[in-house]
Amino acid sequence: MNKTIHITVAWVILIAVFSGCNEPEPISRCVIDRVEVLEIDPDYYNDDPDEGNPDLYVEFIEAETQTIRFTSGVAQNAQLPVDLDFVAVNIEEVDFGTPFGFTVFDADDATTQDFIALDLPFLVNDHLDAQRTEVDIADGPTIIRVHLIWY
Repeated sequence: MNKTIHITVAWVILIAVFSGCNEPEPISRCVIDRVEVLEIDPDYYNDDPDEGNPDLYVEFIEAETQTIRFTSGVAQNAQLPVDLDFVAVNIEEVDFGTPFGFTVFDADDATTQDFIALDLPFLVNDHLDAQRTEVDIADGPTIIRVHLIWY
């Protein structure tokens, strides 16, 4: 009888330990790993075809304040699609409801920086339930793919 009690207690402990392992940790951080520029309007404002392909870069901003949170490096003479590393930009849970935006630029030498797409909207809460690793955002002919990591 004593052996049966010990075995029963051991099973109860094992079930309690392993049942707690099945519950996922709540998501507390969204990381923007990189942004791919998939398509752009070939006739975007102020484009000079003599300059060749655009020198693309992307800014990540807080939409309401227009505060720049991150600026990617420039992909010179970019052939689409182009990957722009975001060096793991972190968005903490407290900011999941904050409206953000992406702006795509052409860093021209001959003219001022050209806007290709302005304030492509991004809200972490819109993607939290699905926890997708890729989110496509479009503004007319411009399409970017945001690569996400969830923690």
